[in-house]
Amino acid sequence: MTDINTTVVQAAKDIPAGFASLSQGVFHASTIVFPDVASFLHRQAQAHTGYSYGQNGTPTHYALANKLSELEGGGYTALVPSGLAAIVLVNSMLLGAGDHVLLPDSIYGPTLEVTKTLFAKWGVQYTIYPNDIAAGITAFFRDNTRLIWTESPASDSMEMQDIPAIVAAAHARQIKVAMDNTWATALGFRALDVGVDFSIQALTKYVGGHSDLLMGAVSTRDEAGYHALRNTSELLGYYVAPDECFLALRGLPTLALRLERQYASALRIAEFLQTHAEVDQLHYPPLPGDRYHHLWKRDFKMGNGLMSFTLKQNNLAAIENFVAALKIFTLGNSWGGVHSLIAVAPQRQPSTGWLLRLHVGVEHVDDLLEDVAKALAMLNA
Repeated sequence: MTDINTTVVQAAKDIPAGFASLSQGVFHASTIVFPDVASFLHRQAQAHTGYSYGQNGTPTHYALANKLSELEGGGYTALVPSGLAAIVLVNSMLLGAGDHVLLPDSIYGPTLEVTKTLFAKWGVQYTIYPNDIAAGITAFFRDNTRLIWTESPASDSMEMQDIPAIVAAAHARQIKVAMDNTWATALGFRALDVGVDFSIQALTKYVGGHSDLLMGAVSTRDEAGYHALRNTSELLGYYVAPDECFLALRGLPTLALRLERQYASALRIAEFLQTHAEVDQLHYPPLPGDRYHHLWKRDFKMGNGLMSFTLKQNNLAAIENFVAALKIFTLGNSWGGVHSLIAVAPQRQPSTGWLLRLHVGVEHVDDLLEDVAKALAMLNA
């Protein structure tokens, strides 16, 4: 079996005959033409597997979708305009008025917001469950529970979940499980292999890798579920431009290399922060000593460059001084690109103060370490 690190580099297979290339072409189209009336009248029959209208996809679109499915270990992938759109798509396809959905307390903020603002308005009930509950999640099941959202690690607090235990408990009651797997990508954790029904990625992050595209993906091994996703996506008016698909395809061949570099650098920075006198708590599951390291070591194959920590001087003035002293880590939202970033967020209740989230890019690790060390030294200057 070909290793996934080799698979990610190989060119997409859906390149038109007679145009063998290592790079997928960009095919733009709104109107697709047909040779006869019969094929025109039956165009919707191939809407999810072929070409019927530009919104349904072009060769560039299908090349990316099929490549992502290959990396997920098989199945089908629907592409949408953003990571949040992928979450909305799964909710829209599965949930109706009177249905119940479960969200972990460490869930990505916009996932919670869209559930309690939009879907609750439309009659969907939701409950927040403790992140660490594992198989005990059955205590939160209702007769109308249809979906469980998971995210591991969480994108700010880096808390992890026992995904196999949650999947087993859910499937025993015919409840679907969706996972935001943006942190690990399919190279670090194949969510579908452990039974997750819908694996979500914000391709904006590591797959794109260069902070220049917005896109999301939903992968599944359920063919009927895939067609339902595509039908729902059309009703929502979701469309992904071929230019964005090309950028994601361009990012894939270097995905493993970037992750390896960022993971190695992040480990060194995490080791430095773990014992620094100015650091209160560090959150990075790949690091031995992290409270979730046992889950990461059991289930995951690779780490990445995203971590978070708190300062002992956990007040806004100290945070501002620390961030202002950084020269390489740029203040900005999002993560997953080649550049190092820092973001600031309030800690979740019941904690107080501020959380600093570092995204380690591909710059030389010695320069990054020096940058962080000097900024920490400024706190007592």
